[in-house]
Amino acid sequence: MFPTTLWSTIRDAGRNDREALQRFAERYRPAVIAFLRTRGCEASEADDVCQDVFVRLLSGNVLAKADPGKGRFRSLILAVTRHVIQDRRRRRRHVSAEEMCIQPAARDADFDRAWILHLAQTALKRLEEEGSVYHRVLREHLAGEPQDRNRLWIARRKLIAFIRREIAATCGSQDEFEEETAYLSAYLRPPRRDSGKKQ
Repeated sequence: MFPTTLWSTIRDAGRNDREALQRFAERYRPAVIAFLRTRGCEASEADDVCQDVFVRLLSGNVLAKADPGKGRFRSLILAVTRHVIQDRRRRRRHVSAEEMCIQPAARDADFDRAWILHLAQTALKRLEEEGSVYHRVLREHLAGEPQDRNRLWIARRKLIAFIRREIAATCGSQDEFEEETAYLSAYLRPPRRDSGKKQ
């Protein structure tokens, strides 16, 4: 259930294996970019910061030393991203209020929300690649088109299964998987309605 592919790719990327570097960047760049955009970065600025993040990950042997037994990989990427943001901020003596992406305290929740959204998008893509009819059901549902409730329920269950598979790919044990799934699932739930209002 917990494939070694992710961590072997990380270790190979840390050894400057070109194909592993490309796979690693393709897998995690969208989540970092999405997080930086939530911090107020324009697209070009987000690309620059993201580039710095991956340079830091690779040049400092961070990936080569990464150990699945020493914490979640999601936390490692967030920590490196934070350091890059803080370093860029320190290098700038004059920081305008609009430059939100270089504010000091990037919150975990912002990154985690971007992370689970990235996993959900990846899972949706996997569903499409599988040729499942439920990919169309979900796409049409997201576009606001009415769907058969039973088909939509099945489509959601299939998407959740793919998301769980994506989460499992970053975990090293059943306990870590269950804890990570419970934590990240909070970002997939719809926001609570005001209990004082009538439903």
